[in-house]
Amino acid sequence: MFIIFLQHCTANINKFKKFIRMFENPIMPDNNVSKEDYLLLRAKEAMSTDIHAAKSWLITAKSLFPHSAKVQFEAYRIEKLSKNVKEAAKCFSEIFQNFPENREIWDEIESVTTCLRSEKSDSESDLLCEMFQHIPQELQHRLLVMTADHSEDTMEHCKLLLLLLRRFPQTIATHGPRLVETLLTAEKHSHPGQAINGFRRLLACDALPLLGAAPVELNSRLSLRLLCKAVEFYLAYVQQPPDSQIPQPWERLFQVIDVAGSKLGWELSKLFVKPWNQDIYCEKLQQYAAAHVNGLNDEATVRQLLICSIVVLIRILSEHSDKFSRDDVSYCLVEAFTESYPTSSEPKLKKRKREENMGIILTSDGDYGGQALSSAVILWDILHSSEFMQREIAKLSQQMHLETWINPFLIDVAMYKGLHHEILRFSTENTSLAAKLRLASAYYCLKDYGAMMDYIVLIVSALPQNRGKISNNLTVQATRHLHYLPLTEFSILQYCCRLILNGIKSKLTLANDNGDWAIGNALVLMQIDWPQESNLLGAITEKILSNEAFRYPLFLSYIICIDILEELTYLWTEHGGGISLDIAIGSEVLQNRRITTRGADKGVREEVKQAMRRQAARDGVDPINELIQRFIVNEKAALLHSLMIK
Repeated sequence: MFIIFLQHCTANINKFKKFIRMFENPIMPDNNVSKEDYLLLRAKEAMSTDIHAAKSWLITAKSLFPHSAKVQFEAYRIEKLSKNVKEAAKCFSEIFQNFPENREIWDEIESVTTCLRSEKSDSESDLLCEMFQHIPQELQHRLLVMTADHSEDTMEHCKLLLLLLRRFPQTIATHGPRLVETLLTAEKHSHPGQAINGFRRLLACDALPLLGAAPVELNSRLSLRLLCKAVEFYLAYVQQPPDSQIPQPWERLFQVIDVAGSKLGWELSKLFVKPWNQDIYCEKLQQYAAAHVNGLNDEATVRQLLICSIVVLIRILSEHSDKFSRDDVSYCLVEAFTESYPTSSEPKLKKRKREENMGIILTSDGDYGGQALSSAVILWDILHSSEFMQREIAKLSQQMHLETWINPFLIDVAMYKGLHHEILRFSTENTSLAAKLRLASAYYCLKDYGAMMDYIVLIVSALPQNRGKISNNLTVQATRHLHYLPLTEFSILQYCCRLILNGIKSKLTLANDNGDWAIGNALVLMQIDWPQESNLLGAITEKILSNEAFRYPLFLSYIICIDILEELTYLWTEHGGGISLDIAIGSEVLQNRRITTRGADKGVREEVKQAMRRQAARDGVDPINELIQRFIVNEKAALLHSLMIK
């Protein structure tokens, strides 16, 4: 048996020797092909039909040419194509250690590191990432460091360093400060003055969270500088059109404030770990300001309060703006109207639709009132608690380019605080529709009805295309009322009518010869949102009855509301009071007689009835918005006359 075994071994050895001799003097199709290339060629040919044969050719090649980079790389390629990640990782490691300057291996390293950094997933990326996990950690670290140093592109260098820090957190203390310095220098040279750029994004979104969570010593001046850059980046980013590039930017910013603030020893940094709640955040900032009221000239205290408050303020303003930017409709905060007596016709406002603060009610036509504005004003007052803070917030605003946030907000602050002269200063040079509405609102409050009418005529002459709808809560029971007005045709027209109508109301109780014009103009304006002003009709009828007459030359042009017509017709009858009703204008003279009735003959009375029927027939046919728009523009002088009665 032993002899048979020896014979078998001898036969196999002879076959192997013969196999080796075949490669010592191979029969090749091309004498220019080397033995090494020939073996690789045979391995590649066998790859498509017989993976084992291909590996046999490669084993042979590695035995004959153990120091060949081409042979080892082909072995790696075959293992990778076979999806044998462990063997591929082994081959990859050997090539990297033995041939660190080989161009092919560096191309492969770039592919691996690209896949490690990418958030996309495909079969090739998954294979390379899995293979990297089977490379010894010491070699992983060395590979990433060498790759970063090898990169000539600064952005790629920084991304590779970040990859290194994520994979090996223990290296943050060594490589983290170097990464920060590189990012700051690169941004300074390539993107001066631009808050949003690739280097700042890596700093704010990736580097700072890593450094903040690691035991890395950064001096306070540098830490504050980095935090300010991150805050500036995120505040600029959230103003861009929405995209999914940076998910949850506010949460990421709060994380940065937490970690960076902790390194600075900020007491308020702990606040930013809590889930977002505007009331809780505002209350905490108020408590901190109250507790440090004697330290609001101290730089360290002020800097902490300043940055934390401005971030919370702008998040409130951002969410507030988003609430009022739905359905492509903008909103404008205006002074609205109040009443001190209860009415049965007014629907009660739901609590969620209004917020009372310092006697102010904030309303809108949606489900959102305005608690955000109240909170924002409180924070704004905190930021101006001392002269030092006022100077610092001005510098910070300029440094972080916060004007796009702050300037529109200052107008709302002035409106909220009733600083109407400030509103005039902010809005006079602005030609937007919202600015004109604020100016009309401010002049109404200042009782400058001439200026108010100038802006109202400009407004109704260029109404938006969006029709919108009538509001049901322009008037509420309150000491003071601010309203978020949708910039739509009906909403704006209704608001302008209310401004004029409320100015006229104060004149209706005055006894004078021109009272009929005030009454008539009021009746026209009431039609836009009838029956919301129906209570006023009672006061008007009493005024007409006491005068025993009503003369309004514009009657047939503009009064078409059936309810109003019926009320006036009733007053004209003997049962209603038998008032004298003069409703003719030049183009409406019948048989050269004015329709003036009081004890008139039967023919004239019939003419009045017919005129009233024609007016009533127009209700629902003539667009009320067009009628009111025409009335305000064409009868500006008559309206001014009513407003100026003394």
